Amino acid sequence: MAFIDSLPDEIVHHILLYVSPEETLSKIALLSKRFNRVAQEPLLWRFYCKASFKYWDSGHRFKERLAGNVRDTDWKRLFLVRLARNACIAHLVDGIITSRVGRLQKIEQVCQYGYDAKDYLLGQCQVPDSTEDVLARRYYSCSVLDSIHRSLAIEEWAKYQKYAARYLGEDTPNSERLNCGMRLERALGAFDMFMLHDSVGDMDEITELLDDIAARFRSTHADLDQMATREKALSLARWLHFNNMTGLSDPTEQTYRYLRNCLIGRALRDEHHPSLPIISSAIYSAIASRLGIEAYPCALPSHVHATVLSPPGVSLDGRPLPEEQSRHQENMFLDPYGSNEEVPLDYISSFLSRLGYYTGHENMLNPTATDLIVMRTAQNIRASFTSFRTNERPLSQLIPMIELNRGDWARNLQPALYSMIWASIMMVPVLPENDEIRWDWQQDVRDLLVCFFEHFPEDAWLVEKYVCPMYDTFAAPSRRQNDWQLPSKRVRDQIREIQRLDRTANPPRRRSELAKEFKVKYRVGQVFKHRRYEYNGLILGWTVEGGSTWDDNPISPTSRPWSTLSQPYYRCMVGTDGSDHHVISEENIEVMELRGGPEVLPPEIKDLMPMAGKFFKRWDGEQGVFVSNVKESFPED
Repeated sequence: MAFIDSLPDEIVHHILLYVSPEETLSKIALLSKRFNRVAQEPLLWRFYCKASFKYWDSGHRFKERLAGNVRDTDWKRLFLVRLARNACIAHLVDGIITSRVGRLQKIEQVCQYGYDAKDYLLGQCQVPDSTEDVLARRYYSCSVLDSIHRSLAIEEWAKYQKYAARYLGEDTPNSERLNCGMRLERALGAFDMFMLHDSVGDMDEITELLDDIAARFRSTHADLDQMATREKALSLARWLHFNNMTGLSDPTEQTYRYLRNCLIGRALRDEHHPSLPIISSAIYSAIASRLGIEAYPCALPSHVHATVLSPPGVSLDGRPLPEEQSRHQENMFLDPYGSNEEVPLDYISSFLSRLGYYTGHENMLNPTATDLIVMRTAQNIRASFTSFRTNERPLSQLIPMIELNRGDWARNLQPALYSMIWASIMMVPVLPENDEIRWDWQQDVRDLLVCFFEHFPEDAWLVEKYVCPMYDTFAAPSRRQNDWQLPSKRVRDQIREIQRLDRTANPPRRRSELAKEFKVKYRVGQVFKHRRYEYNGLILGWTVEGGSTWDDNPISPTSRPWSTLSQPYYRCMVGTDGSDHHVISEENIEVMELRGGPEVLPPEIKDLMPMAGKFFKRWDGEQGVFVSNVKESFPED
């Protein structure tokens, strides 16, 4: 102790960098007055904040604080705030896993912490396989994290609403007019957020990736600032093409429609950088803007190019234009998806002519605004979803179409469709110009509500925050039943009913209370093969004769008019689509006898493991069943 007392404060401070913040609080600070004083050092607590928490809610302005004067922030207090929030989040997550009652309310409470919850949730998404409730803990932690990610995506798209409500004068810069209040890569990165789950690649990380690529390009072109616009634009196109950062390698009709090709974050992170023309052009434009090149996507029918504009009054080759053209900007076209050379205007005109656009296509050659790029990306995602659903090939051959990471295809199906619907809703002006847009918007809302009620009830707070206010503006006056009643009242009433059901405990179904003539042969958690169609699945619940509805999941009830059942029916999750709403008769179920680790499970059941956590704690290799986490509904299974 005498030796340590003789050390300068600076050395003690450096030693404390290797001590956990919890030990500094509970032990070091209590050793003596001197150690208590050293343990209050702002630099130490700034280090603890930075080292202990990777993600921070935007309200903290954490990056600004790091760049500012260290003594302008109470870093110890900030650390304690995050520590307290983690404890609260941990308590809520445990409650979410343990009981269905109040689950949605607890999820919303966690979501209100925003990115302050992400570090803890990521840790829970990656708990060891030996954890008692590993599947449930991973599933519900990921579900909460998904809702937080969606909230940030929708918040980004909501910026368009503020932009559309503004008046834009003739002198409004191109960048402001075309970006529509958003940054192109963030507006497209919002789609990634719907399918991000517990992976890296959120909107901030997409921005960092693009910053890094731009810096790498600049480091290999020391004379960049001396180049004219055309030379800069071509140098970037060739560099991206040489490094395989845009386009697709040997695309086929099937691989072109892979979901991963629609996502800018996935394209940037994947070693092969696969992307559709619209994403390739967006990547090019985003990097070009970081290099002082004014570039935008140009969405022509059936293909998207990039268009580059020269500075006002200057040609693409750096020569001054005549005085009367002092505000004129020359433009050039590139195809980052398929070429590293300039695309001649004659080729573009010929391309449009082949599509039937012989005259009046000048407006098509203008840069395309970000809101339209978002909508077109949403259409591409719909096309990928439709291609997967309508393709008749075996499932094993279709999985790569929707899979982003190994085994996550089942988790991506509904979020992909959900992202497309949300984008269609948010990319409409607050006051649409005609009734057709208003009608289409209301149809999109109906689609959203169906998807929300069925698959994403935890997003009730997002629907109420964003959709209901827009609904009151968009809905035609005839929709109002009374002068004082808002059009969104029906939606709000449905949300209130969901919340009421969330607070209500369902009567349990007990085998011991069934009439003697009824016998339920199979149990929750068993793996089975369908006798007729031979696909595999998991048993989630059961019902017997006399039931008129399937109400195991009151959050999204599905009517089943079974008034004359002659045998038990089982609610199942099956390997064909990952849905948990299949109902199968007992006569069509053949239970599989399996013993051992997860490796003994059929491949399609392994792919369902992330989804199985909605109902099960873990796989029990000794008993050959999944351990139920729905004991409230089926206490004897």
